[in-house]
Amino acid sequence: MILLTASDLRTVLVEARAHTCHVVLVKDQGVYMITDKSNASDNGLPRLIVYATGCNPETVPFDDWWECARAEFGGDDFVEYLDPDAAVFDRVIDDGWNLEIRADANHLYLNAVKPDA
Repeated sequence: MILLTASDLRTVLVEARAHTCHVVLVKDQGVYMITDKSNASDNGLPRLIVYATGCNPETVPFDDWWECARAEFGGDDFVEYLDPDAAVFDRVIDDGWNLEIRADANHLYLNAVKPDA
């Protein structure tokens, strides 16, 4: 299971909805979500990237984040385009619930989960 915290993910989801574009789940150098459209570079700002817990190559040693990503998603890199208006993302934005992502050989499973108190 991969976890993205609501406090981080909310900004990417709101940006995707504002630009009427996809939110993108990526596994390459880490596991993260971004939007497929952004005005960040036009404004001189860095692009919003939200890394999954334990999968940020800037803060987690290579062997650790790589194994975390491989354990859930296998060894191949991928990009998956998601609808930011999906109901699961409402819980993240409106209620502050975190997002769990699980995978099997054929499917991704997204689930909003209440943060631990």
